[in-house]
Amino acid sequence: MKLNKNLYFGEEAGKKKAKIINQLDKHQLSFGVYVITLASNGKDLLDVLPAFMLYRNHTRDREILGIAVTKEEAFEVCGQIIADVHSKTGAYDVRSFFA
Repeated sequence: MKLNKNLYFGEEAGKKKAKIINQLDKHQLSFGVYVITLASNGKDLLDVLPAFMLYRNHTRDREILGIAVTKEEAFEVCGQIIADVHSKTGAYDVRSFFA
C-alpha cells in the first residue's frame, strides 16, 4: 500500500485522518472506510474500494489517492480529484497527472 503525497480526504474521513492511516498501515480491517485508487482496467478514471480489499494480492500494490468513510463520500472525493485534475491540466487524464 502506498499513500499519495497529496492524499485527498472526505469531510468525515479528514476528522479521523490519523486513526484511519494508522489502521491501514497496520493492516487492520477498516469496515466502512473506502479508498480511491487509479482504475485497474485502464479505461476508467478511478476505482473506489472498501479498505479491507487492499490486503488482497491483486490490490496490494495500489497507490491510494483518497480516503472516505462512506461510499457517498468516496464518490464526492472522486469528483474532487477529477475536478482538480481538470482545473490544473485542462484534461481528464488522471493517470498521467498522478504518474
